[in-house]
This record gives sequence, structure tokens and C-alpha cells, in this order.
Amino acid sequence: MVDMEDERMERWVRSIACVFLISAVLCGCGEGGIKAQEPSDLDAAAGTEIEVMKDSSIVETMNEEFGEEYYDETNLRDILLADVESFNEGQEGEGIVVDKFESADGRLMVRVKYPSADVYTAYNTDSYNHKTLFCGTVAEAQEKGYDFDISMTDAKGEKSIGKEDILGMGSSKILIAEFPSRVKVTGKILYVGENVAVSGKNRADMQSDENGEALGRYYIIYQ
Repeated sequence: MVDMEDERMERWVRSIACVFLISAVLCGCGEGGIKAQEPSDLDAAAGTEIEVMKDSSIVETMNEEFGEEYYDETNLRDILLADVESFNEGQEGEGIVVDKFESADGRLMVRVKYPSADVYTAYNTDSYNHKTLFCGTVAEAQEKGYDFDISMTDAKGEKSIGKEDILGMGSSKILIAEFPSRVKVTGKILYVGENVAVSGKNRADMQSDENGEALGRYYIIYQ
């Protein structure tokens, strides 16, 4: 039987790996491409935030406790580099690029840019993680087979809409995820599905259960 603590750490390492990548072209020996550290970044809220950029690329920032009793920084870095290098070798087109790696006082912060939601999903889906992400228009989501037999509420929590209204917003942008996270989008959030709390004009929290697991599928419509 697999030791539960080893399994937990392997899953944690894979989760960090999902947001830590250095392109072989940019990094050379594995040290290049990382921007100068800014200590203030470690003061940011703990957890994970997904940001959808104007060009549809995805920036994920993870700020988590760093258990040095299991891995020191160098060992973790080596594990991550090997994992992401293997992933990039099988991909075509633009790769995933690390933007920052920073560790101090028992915390680790990584920020990574993915060229698209499809690449994000491909890298973050394995036997431990099922971080499916879609970013596009409502019409494109329907073409991919997403079911909109749901209820959504406007950003103020005053009005609810159903499938017919949602499909009538075909050109509006939508984020669909199957994992909890903070979210930042370009533009203004219009409607959110169940277990999504609007926290600002363009920010929302996709909430988790008491164990940190997903509460189903999350929907955010914005413009």
C-alpha cells in the first residue's frame, strides 16, 4: 500500500509543478528566465489565483507553505524542472513560461504563464489532479459540449438567469473550471454560478469544501 504521507507529498509536488515551469529555450541550464525576487510577493494571500489575460493566456500564482522537512528548495526545483521539461517536449507551439519563483520563511510562491486554457488543462490533469479549465465565449463552450442547464446569479446577487438566457449571451466570455481558486478576469463579471462569490469588479472566489476540494463545476460570465 502506498504510504499516505508520501502520496500527499507527491500530489503536493505535482501541484507546485503545475505552476512552475522554465522553458528549455529560455532557461538553458535551468536558472535563467526567472525574474528578480520581490519579498512583498510572499505577503500576498495564501492559496491559488488564476488570471485570464486579454490574449487568453492564463497566469497562475500559487502561494503555499513549503515543507522543508520533506524537500529542500534545490530538490524541489530539480523535481519540477524534470517534470515540466518532459511535458514541454511533447508540445507544439508556444510553451509554458515561469514568471517568478520565490521562497522564504516557510512559504513558496510561484507564478507561471500558460499560453491557453487548453495547455493549462493538459498540464494540470493527471491521476492526482483534475484541473480542467475553459476560457472562451459561451457559444464556443456550447460547441465543446458544456451543459448550461444551470442557474446563474448576477454580480450583485439580485437576478438569476437560466439556460435560455445564458445561451442568448453567445458572444460573452465565460470561464468554466472544475477546481477551487481565486479568479481575476479582464473586464467586468456579469454572472456567476453556484459556489462562486464575487469579490470585486473583475474578481471572484471559486469556493471549496472543508477539505479544500471542488464543489462541482464553476461558471463565470464576463465581458
